[in-house]
Amino acid sequence: MKKRSFLYFMLALIIVFPKFGIGQEALELTLEKSLEIAFQKNPQFKIAEKEVEKAKANVWTAYSNLMPQLNGSVNFQHAREIQKNTIPNFLKPMLGPLVGMIPEFANMPDYVEMRFGLKNTFQYGATLTQPLFLGGAGIAGIQIASAAKRASEMNLEAQRQNLIFQVATAFYSCLVTKEVANVQEQALQQAEANLEIVVKKYNAGSASGYDKMRAEVNVANLKPGVISARNQYQSALTQFRAVLGLEEDRKISINGKFKYVADDFGEKSLAEVKKMALENRPEKRALIEQKYMAGKGVTIARSSFLPKLFFQSDYSYLAMKNDYKLSQRDFNRGITSAVSLQIPLFTGFRHAKEFQKAKLDFHIVEDTEKQLNDGLSAEAEMVYNKFKEANEKYLAASQTMQLAEETLRLANMMYEEGTNTQLDVLNTQLALNQARLNYASSVFEYQMARYQLRKVTGTLNSIL
Repeated sequence: MKKRSFLYFMLALIIVFPKFGIGQEALELTLEKSLEIAFQKNPQFKIAEKEVEKAKANVWTAYSNLMPQLNGSVNFQHAREIQKNTIPNFLKPMLGPLVGMIPEFANMPDYVEMRFGLKNTFQYGATLTQPLFLGGAGIAGIQIASAAKRASEMNLEAQRQNLIFQVATAFYSCLVTKEVANVQEQALQQAEANLEIVVKKYNAGSASGYDKMRAEVNVANLKPGVISARNQYQSALTQFRAVLGLEEDRKISINGKFKYVADDFGEKSLAEVKKMALENRPEKRALIEQKYMAGKGVTIARSSFLPKLFFQSDYSYLAMKNDYKLSQRDFNRGITSAVSLQIPLFTGFRHAKEFQKAKLDFHIVEDTEKQLNDGLSAEAEMVYNKFKEANEKYLAASQTMQLAEETLRLANMMYEEGTNTQLDVLNTQLALNQARLNYASSVFEYQMARYQLRKVTGTLNSIL
């Protein structure tokens, strides 16, 4: 009975807390699946999406400034003591001719004190306000909000392309570090196999103790490189998890091929690449919207000097009583309408300084645009040259690796036949190891150059 209860308890733990289960299964990630997860979990991209939603809401806010505003109100006022007002005694002049008949009228005071109003005042109603003319500020506000929405969409696109680039970089970093680890392990296996051959020859008396020592030293020298390569691969996986927004303890495995893919994008001229960068980059298009917004900001600042016209209508009911016993018959209806014109005469030079600041903001955006154009042009040229260089390095590394593999095969065969020395074998092993590392590095650089070339031209729409 106790054994069955224990099994139920362990089963409940596995269901409720799966990460405490036996052997958490690694999440296998292709580049496509990695990008899908990144779009769902990457915090920076999610923030950019929310900024677009905020910008859309701001457009409606800007439209509301030109729409009629209807507000209801309910007011209650209680006077603890009604104030007395001193007014002229209007009866005294009227009764003056009767003083001869009634002498007491001559003693009437010239002023009398009276209380006006009742203790309780009740009022409810609605007020309609409609802007008629705002000096162009209302329309400019809508245009600014619309441009801000377009700018936020461009920023989202920039974040999307940047995230594609980050995911691809992290993914291929995992592949290249894994390939480097494999190369180091292959080099160690070759060195250990060579050591076995040397030991056999040494035992047979056909190899010197010096050859045996050199083979042993070669194996020992390669082991730290294998350990370091494995650690670099684990570090690349950790960085990859961070880019995707996965949990730190989530086990992952990479499923992808590290291969060369011919790219016709490199056939474009440098002038074409620069033109695409200036036309398509989301950052440039967002800055164009910011420049438009700055221009409309000047319009809003200018509108502060102009008069503003409003229409207002009030519909309300009013009742006054000394007690709280109210009925609808106690309320009197009132309807008023008015058109008001507001003319700014003097505001302590505030409007003048705001107008000056708006113009400076516009000129700052103009300078920023020029700076961005120069930066994009320079970046496009560097990335274009990097792509050409990476392509040439791959072609050279590919040929070198094939030649090094054949050289090592011949060196081992000649050493076994006794026509070659141990030093020749070690040198060819070292050359092959370096050729394989150069090949892996060249493929990585070439693939990243492909992504960079599209990112700099604003055309990185999907994985390659």
